[in-house]
Amino acid sequence: MLHRMVLAARTTVDTRSVVLKSDLGSLLACCLQTSVDDVLTGGLVVDAGLLLEVIEGKSGELCAFHRLAEEDPRVFDLQVLEFVPVLRRQFDTWAVARTPDALVNHALASAITEKRAGSFAVSQHVHQVLMHGVIAETPPLCEAA
Repeated sequence: MLHRMVLAARTTVDTRSVVLKSDLGSLLACCLQTSVDDVLTGGLVVDAGLLLEVIEGKSGELCAFHRLAEEDPRVFDLQVLEFVPVLRRQFDTWAVARTPDALVNHALASAITEKRAGSFAVSQHVHQVLMHGVIAETPPLCEAA
């Protein structure tokens, strides 16, 4: 069955540099490979020390992705804000973007840090940032609605 998971986490890596040889580049490459291998679609936003993600796929693959994220020493304070069945995908690729200065949402960052953020706010922020450009994106992995 198809599910959507909304995650928020903090990271130990420097999120200011998206150079592929950086720690962040390595983390993003792992996410990208897992997404392609497991047909996980969605978007990851890198936002001043935070990782915000909306990810879609089969329940088992999402749970495995979550386990990998929990075990990754570069990721901490991982929060699953939503894990729900869905009828169809919103994304046909997996993409990553950095929040531009004009879209930084300090209230959302505070809510995430204080563990009181809602899945809707995080999802909306991810969608908004992805519309302003992506750093990397897979080819289409499936058909979205």
